[in-house]
Amino acid sequence: MFLKTLKISNGEITINEITFHKGINLIVDETPEKPTPKSTGNNVGKTTVLRLVDYCFGGDGKNIFQDTEFKKQPNTTVENFLKNNNIIVTIELVSNIDTSDSESVTIKKNFLQRSKKIQEINGENILNDKEFDKKLKELIFKTNVDKPTFRQIISKNIRDEKNKMNNIVKVLNSYASSEVYEALYLFWLGIETDNLEEKQKLSESKKKEEQFQKRLKKEGELSLILQQFTFVNGKLEELNKKKKLFVVNENYGEEIEELNKVKLQQNASATLLGRLEVRRELILESKSDLEKEYSKIDASQIKFLYSKAESLIPNLQVTFEDTLKFHNDLISEKITYITKELPELEKSINKTKNELKALQRQEKLLTISIEKSGFTDDLELIIVDLNKLYEKKGSLEEKKRLWETSLNKLAAIETDLQSINDNIISKDSIIQSRITHFNNFFSELSNELYGEYYLLSTQQTEKGYDLIVTNIEGNPSTGKKKGQIAAFDFAYIKFADSLDINCLHFVMHDQLENIHDNQLNTIIAVANNINGQYIVPILRDKIPSNIDISEFEVISLSQEKKLFKIP
Repeated sequence: MFLKTLKISNGEITINEITFHKGINLIVDETPEKPTPKSTGNNVGKTTVLRLVDYCFGGDGKNIFQDTEFKKQPNTTVENFLKNNNIIVTIELVSNIDTSDSESVTIKKNFLQRSKKIQEINGENILNDKEFDKKLKELIFKTNVDKPTFRQIISKNIRDEKNKMNNIVKVLNSYASSEVYEALYLFWLGIETDNLEEKQKLSESKKKEEQFQKRLKKEGELSLILQQFTFVNGKLEELNKKKKLFVVNENYGEEIEELNKVKLQQNASATLLGRLEVRRELILESKSDLEKEYSKIDASQIKFLYSKAESLIPNLQVTFEDTLKFHNDLISEKITYITKELPELEKSINKTKNELKALQRQEKLLTISIEKSGFTDDLELIIVDLNKLYEKKGSLEEKKRLWETSLNKLAAIETDLQSINDNIISKDSIIQSRITHFNNFFSELSNELYGEYYLLSTQQTEKGYDLIVTNIEGNPSTGKKKGQIAAFDFAYIKFADSLDINCLHFVMHDQLENIHDNQLNTIIAVANNINGQYIVPILRDKIPSNIDISEFEVISLSQEKKLFKIP
């Protein structure tokens, strides 16, 4: 898919419209390289073109009005303009930009919420963001796989943020896991694996189970618990043998039988009590961990900073106290959720303790009766020790059960993960073949740009496939790195076309001003010879003098001709 047009409108009124073409597309900032204090290029909207396209592709749009590009005016000026005037952004994608009757996809979005929200694909308003993402993936990439998401797939096509212009393949946020990247990389290579979503879920479950086991380790490793369990059982057997020695006359059989029944009930209650108390300890520990996350910042200490901020941003809507309250409310909700069973648990514990006390009283009465018939005081000491041991045994049984359940669950997860990984590894030959094919384009383009050969290769970890780019000469300079990113993105379009992999045939890059004229000339020449579009905002003074700007310019912006034309 190619990017054909971007239109900014207010109802039927068109505020600005950009028509794109194949090859290099320049968004020209007319601001002089050495501007006067009243003339800078920071708020004309050149980078915003990229961000509007990203917004139409499901971005949250905050960087449109919360960025230093508008530092000469309050952020709310742009935000209020977009919302109060119900500004609508429309982009049109076409499968073939050289013909007028090719397949097209039209995306339309405004900046309002709820019932006033517009988020259309081909005239259908899809308000749910996940469904919107899924629909775009179906239309543009012709796939129904759950992972990766549409936003992740197109992350390298719109490089409007610093991290995307500093990293060739690590283009997601810093929280993205290895499993997420693996799914993305395999998709880029045209290798769809249906169970990658399942792998991500299993990996998350594995992390949670490992965290749970860390908590269990505070009470002792399973081996220690098993040793304690064996020891307690041995002591119980020893004491029960001693207890039997006190049966001196068969005439006391009925009382002895009743005493044994009471002891069985008592042991069962002690075991249950141990399990309930271990469960309560785990919940209280989780509650304590969450309570430590409450922010202890004294909000009054930063009121002075907010007063300063309000002098610059009069309509500052969110205070530090609001943010702090939101954070603490979220923690409170989590605490409420994990502790919701505590009241019933406490009731069960108290009920079990009362039952245990009643059984102990009954046992004591039977014991006294039996002692009067010939038993010694030593029996009472044995019974006290037995009570303690049975309670300890109940606690150990619960800990043992939790350990064994967790280990079995973790083993099942690892088995399923291994099965998925084996399936992916079985595709290694095709993965390597695809990367070799990609490198035919990548190495050629990188050499054309800088006389150096760059290569893509895999690095397999325990979590899956990773991709790395190798530069024989070491870390490139900033300007060279951006050129290598361009080489990578151009190479991908050639690679995808050669294998009929559905892709976006345009890349949008920001921050090209520090690339040397020679390299910029080469990048432009290469961009004009690929079956794609290279869309870049750039200062006019940074464009080499030998380039005919009028041939490649799609819009010219200045202090007098801003993108949004805000009154």
